[in-house]
Amino acid sequence: MKAVAITHKGIEDIAALEVKELIKVSSKVKETVVLFEPKKIIDLCTLAYKAQSIIKVTCLFDEFKIQTNFNDILKIIEKRIKKINLDKWLDKNKSFKVLCRHLTNDDFSSQDIEKETGAFIINNIKEKKAYEQKVDLENPDLIFYVYIFNERCYLGIDFCGFDLSKRDYKVFSSASDIKGTIAYSLLRIAGYKKQKKLLDPFCGSGVIPIEAALYNNGSVNYYRKEDFAFLKLKPFEKQDFDNFFNKQDSKNKPFIAASDQQLYHIRSAKKNAKIAGVNKNIEFSRADLEWLDTRFDKNEIDLIATKPIFSKYDLKKTKKTYDEFFYAAKYILSEKGKIVLISRAADLLKESAEKHGFKITDERIVWQGQQKLNITIFIK
Repeated sequence: MKAVAITHKGIEDIAALEVKELIKVSSKVKETVVLFEPKKIIDLCTLAYKAQSIIKVTCLFDEFKIQTNFNDILKIIEKRIKKINLDKWLDKNKSFKVLCRHLTNDDFSSQDIEKETGAFIINNIKEKKAYEQKVDLENPDLIFYVYIFNERCYLGIDFCGFDLSKRDYKVFSSASDIKGTIAYSLLRIAGYKKQKKLLDPFCGSGVIPIEAALYNNGSVNYYRKEDFAFLKLKPFEKQDFDNFFNKQDSKNKPFIAASDQQLYHIRSAKKNAKIAGVNKNIEFSRADLEWLDTRFDKNEIDLIATKPIFSKYDLKKTKKTYDEFFYAAKYILSEKGKIVLISRAADLLKESAEKHGFKITDERIVWQGQQKLNITIFIK
């Protein structure tokens, strides 16, 4: 059995790390995906429920190279579907629908692929079984998933039923927010461990500290258990999912501090943390950067992970903010501590970091949809 986990471009290694940690198998990394072979089919449920860097988990039937022409794509999808045996997943009483996600071709829509692929599946089953498979676009028993990125196409069964990167707790948001998947990956790129003391001094709506707390406390999808597509899949008709979920949930008490200069950001972050069920795991406070060295002891913080504010209309103020941040960080950060920052423009950050004696140890680019973001790690 093969499987694929879909993620954002630039954090494939973090998705592979989660696959290794959660289900104990290695992965092959490709652009926006990690490919692996689970030991048991229930492992895909574990990954869907627990992973924080992944957008979608599917049981993989096939992957192949495609052309850019829509008709050529349809021809190869039809040919590949004819080779798929769906007996394990569908019978006369089961319903299905097709979902497609593609990011790099504007010549056709996801709906075009869904419609044609659905027809191919119906025809394939009709030829082999002499009945027409039921379609249910609202509440299907099975979701056949088509993922296309550049010249690669992946066909499989969706174990999620929803986009894992969309967090239910993000009710109160801000314009500078990053996705929970990106925030979690930011932490893991910097080597965040559950016992480390973490600070986010530009917390905004609280995504980074909330993701850290969720990493320490079971699952980001704790309150979405009933929404998972795998609950309705034919292979799991006798599975005790109450017991499955109970085994997955765990609790820890990490040290996580979050502050912001704007009171309304703190209020939003607190509300989001409460919705996520981790408000008791995070210490929120409104604090100006110049007071951080009075709030924390010298060398107290192991990791500072944040998305600093940036205004292209007031670069002077932005530079002053960065100088204040690195000045305070030099005092409160432990000797072996790290600062990991995510931004759309890293040059000013690097300039201020160098001024205060910080060195760059790692850089990478990640993509949040079509938005390019820079991740930079600094040490003293």
